[in-house]
Order: sequence, then C-alpha cells, then structure tokens
Amino acid sequence: MARRKPRRSKSSPRRSIKKRPAPRWLWAFASGLGFFAAGALSLAIYAEKRIAPLLDGASRPHYTTRVLSSPVRLRPGTPISAKELKHRLKRLNYKRVEAPPNEGEYRRTSDAFIVNLRDFDHPFVRSTPNAAAIEIHHGRVQSLRLADENIPLIEAVLEPELLYELSGSNRVRRTPLAAGDIPATMTQALIAIEDRRFFSHSGIDPRGIARAAWRNLRSHRITEGGSTLTQQLAKNLFLTPERSFSRKIKEAFIAVYLEARYSKSEILRLYLDSVYFGQKGPVSIVGLHEAARHFFALTPHELSVPQCALLAGLLRSPSGYNPFRHPKRAHKRRSEVITAMHREGFLSPTQTRLAREAPLGVTRSAHITPRDADHFLAYIQRALASRYSDEAWMTRGMTVHTTLDPWLQEQASKAVAGAKHEAALIALDPRTGAIRALVGGRKFAESAFDRATQARRQPGSAFKPFVYGAALRSGPNRAAMTPATLLSDTTRAYRIAGGTWVPRNYSRSYQGPVPLREALARSLNAATVNLAAEIGPKAIIEYARELGIRSPLRPTLGLALGASEVSLLEITGAYAPFANGGYRVEPFGVEAALDTRGSVLEFHHRQPRVVLNPAEVYLMTDLLREVVRTGTARSLARWGLAQNAAGKTGTSNDGKDAWFIGYTPRIVAGVWSGSDIPTALGITGASAALPIWAKFVKTTGGPASQGDVWPKPESVRTATIDPNSGGIASAGCRERRTEIFAAGTEPTTPCPLHSRGPWGWLKRMFSSEKPAPKNSYR
Repeated sequence: MARRKPRRSKSSPRRSIKKRPAPRWLWAFASGLGFFAAGALSLAIYAEKRIAPLLDGASRPHYTTRVLSSPVRLRPGTPISAKELKHRLKRLNYKRVEAPPNEGEYRRTSDAFIVNLRDFDHPFVRSTPNAAAIEIHHGRVQSLRLADENIPLIEAVLEPELLYELSGSNRVRRTPLAAGDIPATMTQALIAIEDRRFFSHSGIDPRGIARAAWRNLRSHRITEGGSTLTQQLAKNLFLTPERSFSRKIKEAFIAVYLEARYSKSEILRLYLDSVYFGQKGPVSIVGLHEAARHFFALTPHELSVPQCALLAGLLRSPSGYNPFRHPKRAHKRRSEVITAMHREGFLSPTQTRLAREAPLGVTRSAHITPRDADHFLAYIQRALASRYSDEAWMTRGMTVHTTLDPWLQEQASKAVAGAKHEAALIALDPRTGAIRALVGGRKFAESAFDRATQARRQPGSAFKPFVYGAALRSGPNRAAMTPATLLSDTTRAYRIAGGTWVPRNYSRSYQGPVPLREALARSLNAATVNLAAEIGPKAIIEYARELGIRSPLRPTLGLALGASEVSLLEITGAYAPFANGGYRVEPFGVEAALDTRGSVLEFHHRQPRVVLNPAEVYLMTDLLREVVRTGTARSLARWGLAQNAAGKTGTSNDGKDAWFIGYTPRIVAGVWSGSDIPTALGITGASAALPIWAKFVKTTGGPASQGDVWPKPESVRTATIDPNSGGIASAGCRERRTEIFAAGTEPTTPCPLHSRGPWGWLKRMFSSEKPAPKNSYR
C-alpha cells in the first residue's frame, strides 16, 4: 500500500528563500583577473617558445655563415721567406712592437721573428697560442722555439683568415655567444651604465623607473630610461620597437617571467647575444662576438677595460656613438661608462685613470673584407649549395673551413691581373689536392664566370704527358718504352671521318728518328701522333682517367694533341701524381663545415690511391724537367726556375688557348689564357700562360732548394747511351747521354751506328761529322 505524503499544515506558512546577486565589482574583478591570467599565460607560452631554442643551444635564424681560410703551419724546413712571413702577419693584423709582444703582436730581432700567436678553433689543427721565436734562413724555417723558455717547438700555427660572411636575407652578422665567452669587465661595464641593480631586482626596478622619471622631469626631456636589462631583452627578442603603454606592460610581464624562469647569467648571455651594436654597410652587427671583432678584431675574452666600456656605451645609440664616424662622442660616452664603473666599485682610481687615457683602439682594417678570392668564394658557395639547403647555410649559420692560402691567393690574383688576354690560375697542394689559390678571371666584377673550374677548352700539348706516360707502361703485345726509345717524327696521313689528317709540327720541320725524351721536350706533334697510333687511344684514355681526368675523351688520334676539352682544375689535379710520388688526389676546397654549436657537418676524407710506381713518377718528372731545361718551357730560366720546376706548355689550334701546367716540390699550378669566345689570337703556352705561372711561383718563394729535390728511387737505373740509336754508347759514338730507365728496361746492346774499341775511338776523334742541328722550339 502506497504511503501518502503528509500534508503541510495550513497553519505553517512556506518560507521563500531569495538569492541575492553578486556585486558587480566582484564580477568585474574576477573577469579582469581571468583576462590578466590568460594574458600572462599566453605571454609566458610565447616567450617560452621563442627563448627555449636559444637556451638549448639550437640555431636560431639569422646566424652568420663564416668562410675561413686554411691556417698556416710552420715547421723547421717549411719554405717561407722573411718577406712572406711579414706580409702574412700584416694580413692577420699583427702589430709590430719593440717591447716583448702581447697576443696579436710581433717583434723583429737580428735573427728571428718573435710572434705572440693568437688562439683559434679548427677541427683538425691545434692552435699554438704562445710567443714563438721563428728563425728563417735561405727561404726556410730554420728553427722554432718558445721565446720565453727557449724550448724547441714542433710547430707554430698562424690562425685562419676570415674570407667572407653570408648573413642571409635579413643581412645580420651574428655569432652564438656562450656564458663563458663574456669577460667580467664587460658584465661590470654593462651593469654600471645600464642596470646597477641587475643582480637584485626581479625584472623590474621601481627605484630605477622613479629615478629616470625624476631626471627626465628636471631636464624637461628624456635623458634616461628606466628599463632593466631583462626588460630590454624582452623588447629585443619578442616585441616590436613601437612606443606604447601596452608594449611596456607586455615588456614588464615578460621580464618578470624571464627572471622567474632563468638565471641571471643566462639572461645576461641572451642579452649580449642579441643586442644591436651598429652597422657594417647594409649588414647589422648583432651580439658581443661580432661587436668585438668588428670594432677591435678581437674575440670577447680578449677585450680590455676601455674596450668593454666603449661597447657598453654604444648600446644607448650605436649610430650616434659610432667610433669610426664620431670618435669624440664615442670617447666621451666611454668616459661616462668608466666613471660609472668606478662609482660602482669595479675599478680602482688607477685603473680608472689608465682606462680614460687609453686610445679608442678601433681597428678599421678589422671590417675590410679582401676581394681577391671572389672566384674561390663563388666556387665554395656552389659546393655548399649543392649539399645544403639555403636556410642551412645562409641563415642558420655555419663555419666553413676552406683550403685557401690567402698569401698564395693574393699573389695569384696579381699574376693574372697583369695578363694581356683573359686568364685563369689554380694552385694545389700536390700531396692532398687542397686548392691553395684559385683565380677564375682577371676581374670578377666584370665577369663572375670561373674559367678555372667551369670552362672546358682544348689543352693542346699540355695533354701530351698522358700520352708519354702511357707509353712508359707495357701494353698488349708491346714492351714499355723508355726515354731513349726512338720515335718517328715524320709526316703521315691518317684516315679520319670525312677524309685524311696529316699532323704537322709547329715549326713545320721534322727530325726523323728522335728520342722520346726530345719529342716531348720539343713538343713534336708528328712524333706524338705516331706514338699514339702505336700504343692506341684506349691506353691513353685509361692512363688519363687513372690520374684524374673526368671529362669526355674522344678515342681518336687527335686526343694525343689535346683535341678533347678539359677544365683547368682537372688537368692540374691530374699532374699531381707526377709531383707527389704517384698518388691520385681529388682537388677540393672545403676542409670541414661546422654548425653553430661546433658539431662537424662534413669533413674532407682523403683517400689517396697509388696510380704510378716510383720509377714511373721519376721518369715522368725528369721528362717534364727536360721541357723546362731545354724544351718549350726553357724561358723559365729567366725567373730562376729552371732547376727545380717541371711542366708542359700547351697551345690549341690557331693560338686560341694557351696553357702551362707545372709543379715544384711545394705546389702544382695550372694557367690558361685566351678568350672566352674561342678566337685565333696567335698566342702560345710559352708566350701567354708560362709568364703568369712563373710570376706566381717566383713571387711565392719559388724553388730555392739546392741540389736535386726529387731523389732517384732504387727502381731506376742509369746508362750512357747514344741518343741517335738508343743503344749503349760505344767508343765511336760522338753524342752521348746519361739516360734513366725503369729497372729492367735499360738497353743491353751497344749502339749499332758506330764502331767499338780503338777503331771506333779513332773514327770519333778524326771524323768531320757534326751533330745534326736542332730546330727552333716553340
């Protein structure tokens, strides 16, 4: 049975409870608090997203990519003259002094350079930041020692030069700054002039704001700001430069957040990493690293007290206090900072006086970029662009260590600039293939086309060493030839597509039987083509490929005279095995690339491959030295280079292209001269290319060695022969020559042209026969 609800008695009236609405001010307060919290949270999230990558060390946009030269390593025996060392020190902004040198200075004594070497970072070369005594005699380093302790040094290293900077589309020059990079004096100068209570406030300094307001009121103009360093950091990183109340509120909130989130040292590092110090033309100088280098050519830890004071003073108005444009204003502003540092107890009275008396010390040469390496830098940019995205190498920042030697590059540029026709030069380290100098044309401003690496032209007779090198090897059904092998220097008609071809000598005269050595030295075309017909184009192509020629080579007899086009870079690199002991090298310009954190992105991994045995190397070098001693390159004697240089001239049809590829124990270099549009200029390798090569090599300290710099290996034998027959010279031979042979290829039979014994001796003594006259060389 369902229970009934009890009825309410009529005598007990119902109570009606009426809810009162909340006061309006409470709703407004709650809403405002909510909006405030949401705004503060959004600002905190925004700041965290923007600043976290910086604190984690990740790259941020607009870091600078810096391209550096190779460091210069000096060891006992290194070829270098006193003049060259002095010039290298000048390029690096070393200052000559009479007192014991500080870092970045040097002193000359009667027998040595005392150089206080700078520290630097390189992935493969250790710096030697010591005062080194470098003694140079007869064009070589005689000894190295520590200047203070007279202890022998194994090596002294000159730091790399800055070649170029890529600042990205925003044109900002900036290098990441670590907390350990900031000198204490920079922190003191900054705090003294910008934020005295930096280490005690929490992002906002009410006392500083009140003080600034009072001073501005008294002077009836804005003379001082009340923003803390943390507020300035918030403005620099996250906000627009507009002047508004809302921006100041945001700035204050972000500053408080930053102070709660990060340490004072991190805030200070971020500030000095992102603050603007001025302009270098269209490029902004941002951060302490770049400011120290731009104004003083120093790293941050090398900055002195007055230099730190100058940089701290710049922050109020980088343009107004620019020491290059307004030295008096800059000096006055620096004095204000030094006074503030003294007031805060950072400097003693003596330190204050010395800092005020110090000159500004800005180094105008510190922000001048040399322009003689433009073609090389374009070559490096092409290499980077092929391996990295534009963002990676143009804005995110890289350090690229190259192989360039600035001293050699400068001399190469001068040599090419004096050429009558267009010209290009490339110089390699024969041991590694490292590009030490690259000039792609006389004037980069007029033509950025790189004739050293991008152009392909007919090398003419500069290709002949690959023909003769192939002949010194044995082949199918033929024995290896020797320098004494007789070739046929006679005209012969060869069938080619479309008719016949008769190779002609440059002099239009022919020798008949001629030793292989003389045929190469005198660049005899007929003898060379007849030799190519005997060994076959296939053997020549295989030999050229082994040494480094990559361009297409047509398997015709015209190949022997350089009819197939090649680049100057590849043919110069292909000569390197003759100079380095038989190792193939790949020419390269980038030694290593690092990101902004110092991690190695890439490095050149050398993989030398033996392509010539010691006997082949020695024979080819001696044959190419013959070209210099008696052949088409004998004019090198005018530059004093005849004894220790080897090489080959080259001329294409009608004198359109002139070449000289040559080497010394120190360097292998190639020169091309001609016209961009093939034109009959009537020039030759000896007249147009060789003088450029000679000026370059001679100016850079050419061979100064005494004696034979290419020692004869045990696998090479000598024999006295009659060059007219190639046989062992007998008593009746009027012409004799001591010739070299690979072991096992030396002649074993006597000369068949002349009698032996006493009768041969008598015939030689009383014969009226004269040696055949030699024709003119080209």
